Amino acid sequence: MQKVTVEYGDRSYDIVIEGGSLSRLGSFILDIFGKSGLKVGLITTETVAGLYLDTAYGSLTDAGYDVTKIVIPDGEEHKTIAVYETILTKLIEARFERKSIIIPLGGGVVGDMAGFAAATLLRGVPFVQVPTTIVSQSDSSIGGKVAVDHALGKNLIGSFYQPRGVLIDTEVLSTLEPREVVSGMGEVVKHAIIRDCDFFEFLENHLESIMKFEAPADIMERFIAWNCRIKASVVSEDEKESGLRAILNYGHTVGHALETVTGYTRYKHGEAVILGMIAATGISTKREMIGANEVDRQLNLLERVGINRDLSGISRDDLFQAMFLDKKVSDGKIRFVLATSIGSVNVYDDVTEEEIMSGIKYMFDCAGK
Repeated sequence: MQKVTVEYGDRSYDIVIEGGSLSRLGSFILDIFGKSGLKVGLITTETVAGLYLDTAYGSLTDAGYDVTKIVIPDGEEHKTIAVYETILTKLIEARFERKSIIIPLGGGVVGDMAGFAAATLLRGVPFVQVPTTIVSQSDSSIGGKVAVDHALGKNLIGSFYQPRGVLIDTEVLSTLEPREVVSGMGEVVKHAIIRDCDFFEFLENHLESIMKFEAPADIMERFIAWNCRIKASVVSEDEKESGLRAILNYGHTVGHALETVTGYTRYKHGEAVILGMIAATGISTKREMIGANEVDRQLNLLERVGINRDLSGISRDDLFQAMFLDKKVSDGKIRFVLATSIGSVNVYDDVTEEEIMSGIKYMFDCAGK
């Protein structure tokens, strides 16, 4: 078992990482809130419900909680205001109060949506994240970003709202489909590039055993905990993305644009981020900011993770225009996170259109073969 604390003063919370811990969800909630009998909204997706809803529900009811189960469709295309409203309606019909608890069980989509429901229902009710994918365990469940998508852009409607705790069971990862594994590892590689060259080397040495879930339990827990420490160190210093936290958007400027222009149906989030990191690498290369060996190491590791090469029918001009709809645009300028070495990045708002288009071309050349 490993524990990582996200430091926010009196709003600090713990991330507990332990294989098999889902069956102890009820006691985890008791430890946080100190009493049973509260209403709990257990929100999950159709796929996760078939795998883990009974375990989570049973643990919560055994601990004395009054649980309302809500199952929503799978997929980023359902991260909408309409589905968010459905969640709110079910919680209101169940007579939720401000002391009631919301628990998203699943990946980043349900975590973001249920977290946004928690942030807005009755002007805020507590929630606890129980992530079940690599993306959500290593990244999206940490730091309090909650949102829904809009047709014009990803996560444009949302808030910063911190959970009261995060419970991570690494054993549930073994049921992920291959594309979900690739998607998660995209965010993992991002963490290594932006913040920790030692973690990058760890991934180079253990990547296949982790992705095949053949690594020992202690390696899997260490792997997830390392990600959590990186994310926690950033978000603890900059909760609302006024400075340092922007580095977490490495690969996301082009990645989000790819998701937008394809209607959130072609790529898993991390697949788009992988492509976005390749585009960012192209810009760094054009600016002569990074050495050829470090570029090769990045591209080789991303190749081992897996690259979605389906760039068919995507207009480079449409992709460029979609970047202006990103919430990170400031004063009409597109901000890019660019690597200067493995483990170090900076944020730039002076990237020219020519450089951006060269990065997009570099992505098409590297990934669109």
